[in-house]
Amino acid sequence: MSKEERPYHCPDCGFCRVGGAENFRHCHDCGMCIDKSLFREHNCKVGKYMSNCPVCQEDLFSSRSASHEMPCGHAIHWHCFRDLAAHDSRCPVCKKTAETHERMLPTWNAMAMGIALQPVPPDLAKAVTIVCNDCEKSEENRAWHFLGVQCRHCQSFNTVVERIAMVGPQAHEFLMVADPHPLHLEAQQQQAQQQQQQTNQRRYRRI
Repeated sequence: MSKEERPYHCPDCGFCRVGGAENFRHCHDCGMCIDKSLFREHNCKVGKYMSNCPVCQEDLFSSRSASHEMPCGHAIHWHCFRDLAAHDSRCPVCKKTAETHERMLPTWNAMAMGIALQPVPPDLAKAVTIVCNDCEKSEENRAWHFLGVQCRHCQSFNTVVERIAMVGPQAHEFLMVADPHPLHLEAQQQQAQQQQQQTNQRRYRRI
């Protein structure tokens, strides 16, 4: 262990850690040294770090690799979290979103706009019941889309289809009333504006 790693002994952990004692504070509930800048807002769970990383399965408590706490409260190695985030945004333990609501909101808004710009054809329409992994609430008579179904309660797209209630043109007619997409009109207006701009540009080129 080199001096650059700034080792220190934590009597509560029972062995030496790295990173400098002045930067960490021991949490007796979690049983782990927590970064002081995160201590007030961290999610206390008894024995949270007395488990293995859900990705690499290495012991979190004695590991020299930095740990990361997800919003759901589950812990994971920081380097494993970065690898996970490259292809999935959910906690591998509870399936809740692994990033904060604030960080995910721009992505969810972009997905909602993508759905508005790509309506499902009537023949492929489905009225479904969904369950949100984030807020754990259920919703009936939602319009299925291949990009996902957004939760009305928390705006998350981390939802799963629990049941298909209706399909085809019948579902399309029903959903036009039961689950109209609030962004359809906005998307149509944006498309019309883009088409008008392209038309104007072609006119200017001719002139």
